[in-house]
Amino acid sequence: DHWMNAVYSIADSFAGWVERHVFTPGLILVTLFFSYIFLPLLANAGDTNTKDYSASICFPQAIVSNINTVHIPFTLTGRLITIEAQVGDVGGNFFFDTGSERLILNRSYYDPDVSAAIAGMGASGLVDEVESKRVDSIFIDHLSIEDLLAHVIDLSHIEQKKNIQLRGILGYNVFRDFEILVDYPARIITLSRLDNSGQPLENRQVWEQKSDSIHFYLDHHLIVLRAEVAGKKLRFMLDTGAELNLLDRLVGRRVLRQFKILRRVNMSGVGKREVEVLAGLLSGFKCGAQEPEEMHTLLTSLDNLNESFRSSIQGVLGYEFLYDKRILINYKKEKLYFLLPNRP
Repeated sequence: DHWMNAVYSIADSFAGWVERHVFTPGLILVTLFFSYIFLPLLANAGDTNTKDYSASICFPQAIVSNINTVHIPFTLTGRLITIEAQVGDVGGNFFFDTGSERLILNRSYYDPDVSAAIAGMGASGLVDEVESKRVDSIFIDHLSIEDLLAHVIDLSHIEQKKNIQLRGILGYNVFRDFEILVDYPARIITLSRLDNSGQPLENRQVWEQKSDSIHFYLDHHLIVLRAEVAGKKLRFMLDTGAELNLLDRLVGRRVLRQFKILRRVNMSGVGKREVEVLAGLLSGFKCGAQEPEEMHTLLTSLDNLNESFRSSIQGVLGYEFLYDKRILINYKKEKLYFLLPNRP
């Protein structure tokens, strides 16, 4: 691509940019689970011979305020939300990832029910072999989640790069029936049970006041927001599993003029492959009433994501956008709320 080669010639400036962040110089590990889609190969498309795996999940550090609400503290591994949880007899660290379609279990700690030929598609290309395990019910203290299909894959490369023992990833099919409050400053996730219309069964605390709300739409399991950069309307996906924001390289000149190139880096995801991208600063972003200043962003191709889902997503909003916010996700109403920053 001649256009990209021309841009690369500018990209080696500001060599200390990566060192000022938590990443290894020259390599940014962007653990992107957002485009994790599972595609059964034709030879096994009809194989339903999976065994039920009766298990429970619990959060040892959770605080249950009532029968419909649970508060779960989290830490950050790099820039990824990490929760202490237990699935079956195995406990440890799980990433909380709104971009992951399912509960994902690390093959190093969980035996799959079947070894089916399933392929997974990630941001950097094809993910290695995926196996499956059915979890017939999950219990989060008093909150229950029925009949989950978990996928079992090798996450050892992420464990090595993030220096963490990672048991798995908690994705969309775990939390879709709850209202999810993610409080980054306080490092607390609150799950609230909803009725059929999407209303919380318990009243929200008086200090949990909304300052802004944005309608989103679900593209498969992906939260897609309508935003704009320099007045051009774009579609961004919200993903707690992305350490930095992403911008598709084909967004057009008007948007690219708002992108200040800093350097060239490598990006890796759930798959073990790496792709070269451009790191820089994006300005002129607006989504609802949210108008952050310059955000660290990677310029790359989102073709794998869009081809997998037959989508047209032009960017991803990750930790760089979320780190100072208190957000409320309601999948049933397809609404994203931003809460006031102060609380008791």
